[in-house]
Order: sequence, then structure tokens, then C-alpha cells
Amino acid sequence: MKTFAITAAALGLAVTAGPVLAAGPAETSTTKVSFAGLDLDTPEGQEMLDRRIERAAREVCQYDRMRIGSRLRSKATIDCYEKAKASAKQQVAAIVEHQRRGG
Repeated sequence: MKTFAITAAALGLAVTAGPVLAAGPAETSTTKVSFAGLDLDTPEGQEMLDRRIERAAREVCQYDRMRIGSRLRSKATIDCYEKAKASAKQQVAAIVEHQRRGG
């Protein structure tokens, strides 16, 4: 199966009785992204894979989940999202290079 995993280690935050946030243990969340049926040699195939990566990074980092009392995303959420996308793009580059070498 042609898939790779997007993994995100996000800082777990627990709301205490007051308005203070306490850092909890790090959580790891993973989702798989399929590139089956995509021709990564074409701009269309690359664009479709980019959309899949975008959607998976948003999901795994809960990027679209708004915090209570704020419309802004936390730094941890933004960092998670950016790292997840960067990791996925590195995996794709390695897969493409491996396939170009005949693997």
C-alpha cells in the first residue's frame, strides 16, 4: 500500500480550575496519508498529495479546533502543524527519490 504516516507530538494542555493552563504529558498522534493512484511526476498529482498532507496535518494537530476564549491558535498547535507538514514533505521526497532510483 502506498502510504506514509504523519506523526505529531503535541504538548497536552489541561485546563485547571482557574484561567491558568498546566502543561500535561506529551501526546503523539499519527495518521496515514495515501498516495496510491497519484502520479507524482505530474503537477496535478503533486497538488493532490499536497492537499492530502494539508488535511492530515490539520487533523493530527487539531489545527481547526478553536481554544476556549480565543480565536488564535496556540503556538504549540502552529508548531505541531508546521512540523507535521515538514515531516510529511521529507517523507515524500525520500519516497520519490527511492522510486526514481528504481526502488
